[in-house]
Amino acid sequence: MEASLLSSFACHDGQESLVLGQRPDGSIAHLSEVPRGTACECICPGCGAPLVARKGEVQHHHFGHQGTEDGRPCNTGPETALHKFAKEVLEQKLQLFLPTLDLWDGSERWVGFEGKSYEFDAAVLENRLGEIIPDVVVRKGNRDLIVEFAVTHECGPAKIAQIVDMDISAIEVDLSRLPRDISREGLEDAILHAAPRKWIHNPRTREGQRELETRRRRLADTLSRQVSPLVKAYRAALESHRTSRNACLAVGRIESDGTERAIGHDVPGSGCFKVPPRDWQATIVSGVIEQAVVGRSAHITVKEALRKLKDRGWINFRFSRISEDQAAALRESLVQFEFPEFAIQAWATALSRQSILVPVSSTGRWIFHPMIVKEIQSKRRANQQSR
Repeated sequence: MEASLLSSFACHDGQESLVLGQRPDGSIAHLSEVPRGTACECICPGCGAPLVARKGEVQHHHFGHQGTEDGRPCNTGPETALHKFAKEVLEQKLQLFLPTLDLWDGSERWVGFEGKSYEFDAAVLENRLGEIIPDVVVRKGNRDLIVEFAVTHECGPAKIAQIVDMDISAIEVDLSRLPRDISREGLEDAILHAAPRKWIHNPRTREGQRELETRRRRLADTLSRQVSPLVKAYRAALESHRTSRNACLAVGRIESDGTERAIGHDVPGSGCFKVPPRDWQATIVSGVIEQAVVGRSAHITVKEALRKLKDRGWINFRFSRISEDQAAALRESLVQFEFPEFAIQAWATALSRQSILVPVSSTGRWIFHPMIVKEIQSKRRANQQSR
């Protein structure tokens, strides 16, 4: 909420207007409750000037200051009037809707209580409390609640810090955007129930913080027990790749074409496959090469590549079906973990940087670079001629 906005509630030709006046007994009157003209017997709550209730047929109804050229109010009139009215209504009704008190830690939520209307035993207006003067303090039993009303500006950091130091529950009700033609009933409802409101401080949040911290530790312990065997299995998979000596047939075809630089790339996620990088990468590119060298359209996609490797039984589903939290923990364990689809994408992206593949869309499709295709065609013709 910007400090320069008084609210459309108090807007008149780009300036502030007054729809609340102060009666001789000090109470606040809505424009609809008083007779027109000077018979309203109201003064400005801000500067004390006599008011005239303007209820004509042309302009919207408002209080004007008597004795001024255009009847426009002083700078503090509308804000002071709304503040006083809000405090007066709360003192009379002794009820208020309190917002939900909750805290979030990622997807974990702690709820102190859900928002609902409360009834109070008493209310004290603008009574000094320590170093501050709250708008209203309402009491329920032996518990106090500070209520601040924001009209032109929110509660400042210094006041909030003092409230926190006193450790007293406090909320702020935002009245900055009330419509200027709102009825008294609508204004009361906004103050007591409908206007936006938030917690400035509530001692119970410490309970919530402790609860969330307990849950966080519990989840971390559970996750650690789940991830420990996964880390061992992933490292074992990487070690088996390192010591593997038998390559699949596709590797031989790639090497005979002179394009072995397209395979054998160790990328994050390699441990999700049951075979070394050279094998699954050669299997993906070999079919595409065969199509490309005879002039047919052929491209690599993550989806199709993943399907081909699944059909061969080369995906270790133990790693492809873990939760994102488990995956994050694996990444933090320095094993270069990624899901299989991201491993394929990382490999294809690496080949693009080497001008072996060319991306043809932002959705994950690649083709062989035309020069690479020509090199393979030349290599095969040379091999045929040498036989």
